[in-house]
Amino acid sequence: MLVTADEWEARIYRAIQDVEREDYRALEAKIRHRLGMSRWFDEWARNCRPGSHPSSNDLALTWQWVHVAHAHLDLSPVWRGRTPTAKDRARYRQFEHSLDDKQQLELALALHKGV
Repeated sequence: MLVTADEWEARIYRAIQDVEREDYRALEAKIRHRLGMSRWFDEWARNCRPGSHPSSNDLALTWQWVHVAHAHLDLSPVWRGRTPTAKDRARYRQFEHSLDDKQQLELALALHKGV
């Protein structure tokens, strides 16, 4: 099926209009704001991952940083300005790979709930 360049451009423009835009800087700011807060994490863990250790709060924030705000792992505010070590990255990757689909969905939605 061939379409003209004008038709192709019009289709792309319509597709762009249909996509909801996300303010990633606002998401990053929200994640930074949650540093040191645990209520949201406690609620998520109670509902989705009972028995989670409180230290997993930082891992969950980093997951939101990477997967919701689409920011780089090394820039997560959890590292507090230092470069994460190989051990830090490995610990995060272990947490990341341990999340099932429901836990990931609820962790993403938790960022959009009240702080």
